[in-house]
Amino acid sequence: MWHLDEEFLGDYDLIHIWDASPVYTYRAFTQTFLPHCYTLHSAASMAGWVPLASAFYVPEHDIVTLGSRCLARTLKRFWRFPVDVIPYGVDTEVFKPLDKNECKRELKIPKERFVLGYLGRLSKFNPIFAYETMRKVKEQTGREDIMLVVAGGSRKIKPVYAKDDFLLLGYLEPSQVPRFLNSCDVFFNPVAGMREGFGLTVVEAMSCGLPVVTSSWNGYRETVSCDAGFLARTCWVNGDVWINQRDLVSACVTLVKNPDLREKMAKKARQRVERCYTWDRCVDNYRLKFEEMIRKGTPKNLPYERAPDEITVETTGVTRITSLEEMLRKTEEFKVDFQALHEGFVSDLSTQGEGWKRFTCIDNIVNLPKYRMNMKRALVKLGNQIAARFPKLARALETS
Repeated sequence: MWHLDEEFLGDYDLIHIWDASPVYTYRAFTQTFLPHCYTLHSAASMAGWVPLASAFYVPEHDIVTLGSRCLARTLKRFWRFPVDVIPYGVDTEVFKPLDKNECKRELKIPKERFVLGYLGRLSKFNPIFAYETMRKVKEQTGREDIMLVVAGGSRKIKPVYAKDDFLLLGYLEPSQVPRFLNSCDVFFNPVAGMREGFGLTVVEAMSCGLPVVTSSWNGYRETVSCDAGFLARTCWVNGDVWINQRDLVSACVTLVKNPDLREKMAKKARQRVERCYTWDRCVDNYRLKFEEMIRKGTPKNLPYERAPDEITVETTGVTRITSLEEMLRKTEEFKVDFQALHEGFVSDLSTQGEGWKRFTCIDNIVNLPKYRMNMKRALVKLGNQIAARFPKLARALETS
């Protein structure tokens, strides 16, 4: 349980809770009221957040914000109060088109190679799936100069060639990120992770003037318009996310073969970010909301007046009275239904046609219910598969 003293609270007008941690439980132990803005980033964070937050949420004084309409639709299945969609933004003066050859030189990426580049958490990335997809693109185009370059992770490593056409750069300093993106010809994001709700790296890539190839998953479906990139179909099958690999290959082949289309999509991608996803736009939206919340002052009645001994929890239309201590002790009993949370994130209801592949990654093994009883075994199996396919990659990550 969180405790914030009265003196600390007196220095502020509003609290912005930028994740799903139950920091708001401090309200059970204080007389000072401050309005809250809750920002949720993924459905994975909603499962345990919804029940507890419902006990401490003050209608018309607090707000909930999400980065995408898809997340908003998901939350509203369990949450009876209004929510606001405020897309995240990027600094378009930092993430902007730069000289490709110069950026490649700085990062020691061969300038003659056509780069399919990925940037993001390695926990949501499957190198086997991505590499096999890239190899199919090479086969169908007859281009041996195509390579996969991956940047991301929390640790610095020495760049390693897992294969002669697969380079892992590892963690990049913030100043290097725009240069990496500008080293790419296509932003290649073949992922569908449980912790992904918006996809900021996709928007950063678009801001640098890159066409995008990604999955039709959650927030990607909103950020990547049809004139700025391609979306591969997704579906739920037996508790796993499946991605149509053929869609990914086809999109990459189209972009490799059509430099004019790449250039056109690159310009449209940049324009879309300037129009919809700048930090100024994001900050202005939050500022207006915050000013409105502060003006309202303190509510006459608080729904949690009897806390911590008694709180009223609402989920999916069911009301339950309990204590804060009991709820924190029995969190699994209160979590909302996983399937109902995630079923709206995919594009298709069935895997019709060819090209479908199950997408497995660390994030999904950790968060999908089907792996709950054998999580360790599934993680070891995935690790062994990657090590067998890319021993240099595995050694680099182990020793870093």
